[in-house]
Amino acid sequence: MIEGDLITRHVGGAGTFSTPAMIGLMEVTSHRSVERWLPEGHTSVGYEVHVRHLAPAAPGSTVVVTTRVTEVKGNRLYFEVECRLGDTLIGSGIHKRAIVRAEF
Repeated sequence: MIEGDLITRHVGGAGTFSTPAMIGLMEVTSHRSVERWLPEGHTSVGYEVHVRHLAPAAPGSTVVVTTRVTEVKGNRLYFEVECRLGDTLIGSGIHKRAIVRAEF
């Protein structure tokens, strides 16, 4: 649900779903979609994002983020990412992650 820190308020009124929040959800969803297949002691980190924010989403609305791995090259993972509000595509693009040793 679009609320709290997911809303940008500098646009006036009740605000709208922010682009950085959408990108953050795309990154988290990408990581979670592969997390169970990562080697023990490893994680994935984002290193490149190319997305377009195509339409607004009002506070209180629910968006769905989907990701699809399109390529794996060594420790590099390539994703297609989308964010939808019902049938409306509100964001899409590509995201790249690297599998690295978790040092924490």
